[in-house]
Amino acid sequence: MKKILLIGENISNSLSPAIHNSALEYLGLAEMYRYELMQIKPEDFDAAIKKIIEDKDVLGFNVTAPYKCAVIDYLDETDNFVQKCGACNYVKNENGRWKGKNTDGYGFVMPIIKMCLGISSKKAVIMGAGGAARAVALQLINNGVHSIALVNRDTARAEALKAHICRAAGFDNEKFIIYSYHDLQNEKFSSIMLSSDFIINATSANFDDVRLPVRFSAEMFNKNQIIYDLSYIDKKNDDFKQSARSAGAVYLDGREMLMYQALVSFVQWTSKKPPFWLLRKVVQNACGEGARK
Repeated sequence: MKKILLIGENISNSLSPAIHNSALEYLGLAEMYRYELMQIKPEDFDAAIKKIIEDKDVLGFNVTAPYKCAVIDYLDETDNFVQKCGACNYVKNENGRWKGKNTDGYGFVMPIIKMCLGISSKKAVIMGAGGAARAVALQLINNGVHSIALVNRDTARAEALKAHICRAAGFDNEKFIIYSYHDLQNEKFSSIMLSSDFIINATSANFDDVRLPVRFSAEMFNKNQIIYDLSYIDKKNDDFKQSARSAGAVYLDGREMLMYQALVSFVQWTSKKPPFWLLRKVVQNACGEGARK
């Protein structure tokens, strides 16, 4: 039996095993493959990833925080999207070569496309500068976004993200602006928030149910915006979600993103496609308990 893994930190409540193993069972592949979690502490990552790539029983693996960038150095090959965004969340062993791709961008954009919401020439605000934010930023650029304002605690990390993606994707540096969370309180940034078409929460606080270092209110949003939280958990006292809905904005959470990125990963590993309704049923039944992709 071949193993497919999810590697990351704090992933014990992930929905990915339920999604993939349900799909394997439905398609009659459960005796061939098994999807498992591998929780890794940062200090153990180097040894753990080397052990994984030497294991002949591992077909491939998903990668989640905080290893989407670090894993790239251990792979034999990565696709164009990974090279441009600097983050990888999907790996497969193909004839002894470990090849990395990124399915987060596809997962992120598909719910927008399905709702017939355009990205071209629109303005976006992204909160966060990790692997998910990198994939989202590049996908927005690929879909013709006009400008990006990126907000992060560590502005140096955000600047590194900007430099990498703008250089790799040929995006105008002047249209990719970095802010800290302190800027959220000033009048200039308030006007940027209100004039943006997309407000995207791509922070790790999503999945750890940790409050962002800013309090949101309905006055920060408007009814013409798309507010997108990559989290798929129901958080208590979620002022980001509550404020967006109070303002009349379209609100999306990460459930559809989770399903789409899982679907494309599954197909690339097994060459079989499970019905989307099955993935949706698993997520709907399991969601609300708190999880990381």
